[in-house]
Amino acid sequence: MGRKEAAEWMRFAEDDLEAAHYLLGMPKRRLEIICYHCQQCAEKALKGLYALGNLDTPRTHDFRVLVTGLSSLGDGSDLYDELSFLQPFAVAVRYPYEIDLVPGDEDKAIAAAEVILAGCMAFFNESQP
Repeated sequence: MGRKEAAEWMRFAEDDLEAAHYLLGMPKRRLEIICYHCQQCAEKALKGLYALGNLDTPRTHDFRVLVTGLSSLGDGSDLYDELSFLQPFAVAVRYPYEIDLVPGDEDKAIAAAEVILAGCMAFFNESQP
């Protein structure tokens, strides 16, 4: 683990955010797919912090579990709204009729993912050796 693995997690998180942005430009927006990629971006960014801290990465999509395991970095309360918004997109959007999305949710999801990724990247960059 360490910086190298953390950098890979962050790259994967950036790729998910890039995919969400790309899908915004499609003629037919698939809200559930965009929102799913945003949730994945946030999840991978948080897991990158586990790698950075040489911590075992939990195999979960639950942001409460992920943030609790990173308690040495803070309580995550500054990201609570964004994490809460993205949490349902971990699993439910992968199944028909599991979650109701409305136009605009995809924009909110992208904004939330950007905030979370930026926060995780700032911590990653500040921890330069």
